[in-house]
Amino acid sequence: MTAEHRGGWQLSARAWMVAACLAVAGCATFEQPAVQHEEPRPDVLDAQPVPEPDDDLLYQVLVAELSGAAGDIEQSVAAWRRAMVLTDDPRIAERATQLALYSEMEEAALEAAERWAKLVDEPPVQLHQILGFLYLRDGQAEPAGHHLRHVLVADEQPPEELFERLKSALGTEQARGVALEVVQGLVEEYPGHPAGYRLLAGLALRAGEPALALESADDGLALEPDDRDLALLRVEALLAMGQLDQVLQGLEAMLAAHPGDWQLRLDYARILLDAGYEQKALAEFERLHAERPDNADALYATALLTLEAGYPEEARGYFLALVDLGERLGAAHYFLGRIAEDEGEETAALHWYGMVDGEYADQAGLRRAVILGGQGRIARSREAFDEFRARYPEHAIRAFLMEGEVLRRAARLDEAAELYDEALRAHPDQSDLLYGRALLKVARDDVEQAEADLRRILEQNPDHTHALNALGYTLVDMTDRHEEGFELVQRAYRQEPGDPAILDSMGWAHFRLGNTREALRYLQKAYDRQPDGEIAAHLGEVLWELDERERARQVWREALEREPRHEVLRETLNRLAPAELDQ
Repeated sequence: MTAEHRGGWQLSARAWMVAACLAVAGCATFEQPAVQHEEPRPDVLDAQPVPEPDDDLLYQVLVAELSGAAGDIEQSVAAWRRAMVLTDDPRIAERATQLALYSEMEEAALEAAERWAKLVDEPPVQLHQILGFLYLRDGQAEPAGHHLRHVLVADEQPPEELFERLKSALGTEQARGVALEVVQGLVEEYPGHPAGYRLLAGLALRAGEPALALESADDGLALEPDDRDLALLRVEALLAMGQLDQVLQGLEAMLAAHPGDWQLRLDYARILLDAGYEQKALAEFERLHAERPDNADALYATALLTLEAGYPEEARGYFLALVDLGERLGAAHYFLGRIAEDEGEETAALHWYGMVDGEYADQAGLRRAVILGGQGRIARSREAFDEFRARYPEHAIRAFLMEGEVLRRAARLDEAAELYDEALRAHPDQSDLLYGRALLKVARDDVEQAEADLRRILEQNPDHTHALNALGYTLVDMTDRHEEGFELVQRAYRQEPGDPAILDSMGWAHFRLGNTREALRYLQKAYDRQPDGEIAAHLGEVLWELDERERARQVWREALEREPRHEVLRETLNRLAPAELDQ
């Protein structure tokens, strides 16, 4: 858990919006402005057109109130926005601002807040705060800083409180992009507030500026030497700068000053992991667990960090301890399933996945279906995928793709084709499904139909990297349209030059075009990054052509040890060096 998490960086947009709304006086309902009724003169009635309902202030207010009472917040906000431009009464714009904030409609809230500011002689502090936060989230540094300065100099809210509230307003990429500039300016103009330095140090770390983070943390600690969060931010800055000795010294000094701070010790163990001191970190985790064996939150954090560090057996023990406690059961069952699956213990994995509920239930359902398919229990696997789609329709496309892969690996290509056709009837022209079906058609040697699907993807998105690569490789490998295929692969390569699959396609295209030395360069790079069976087959064939036969055999042998049933690899060996298959 980083210092940023401890400081409340993950509060939702709704949380800060509601807080801002509640800070404004009169947030519930304002008193409607009185309407003066006079007897109209007949000639005036004749001369003036009857106003349309949408141009009538009272009508819009009525629509806004009734829509809000009925729960149609979007319609209510729209009516308040129409109403606010029909009057100079700032209370209408204020109400539009409040409701848009509550509904997380930030663009509407900013428009309404700007209208509100125009209608008052001096915006209240709450409005400055709302505008400052909204401009910040919209990526507008200058107006954000202007309004937040007004809040800092006001007597109604301590600066510390503003800096704390600012943390919760930085949820968007645009906000984080300008926040460092804005907050740095505020802290420079109004020093003396540890919360400001905490915020600035956290932002600097996120922006990849550890030196600024270290400076900010030191400035804050000069004001509050015992501030734990500032001390941790300082440690994280040193860690980012690679100064591991100082990191450990700082943490040990903090632990000596706060011997009973259990969370600090958990942070110490995590940072030991980050710094590469894995054994020392594991010892610390074990000690923490021994001290608080019944603390579910601590046990869960320890289990996750241990698993992340690459110690699945130790993590399994912690997750089993959670099961014994009856705490965090959904997560514990899920991760026990993942550990078992990674260890090849499929029966145990199915057992644990079958017990998962809560936030990991959807992922567990998919993993069960895949494992069943891998065991050859295709009918049961397909039932599990159907059950999953019925329960989680929002994840149906992902389930179709995974089921299609299960069927392809089981060589049930006709069933896979029917599945993709069914999926595309439900989700026409969905690019991932088209891509999956195209790869299946390649496996069935149906180049014409595969090309049709890939071109449909490229009609929707001409720069779809994987479609470009797949189509280019197919044309190079399975047709005589080598030049055309090479051009497509080159387009994919320009977008993702480090992708091993694309490097493999570039190498194979060069080989098909007769550029054998150039092919070797790309294929060696692809193999170094991802030594899978198909890349090994291609690399070996190019080496064979260059008469580097022993090196080719070595590549193939290594690949066979890893993937003895790889189809492309075996076909290549059967064609060029069948003796290798008999060893």
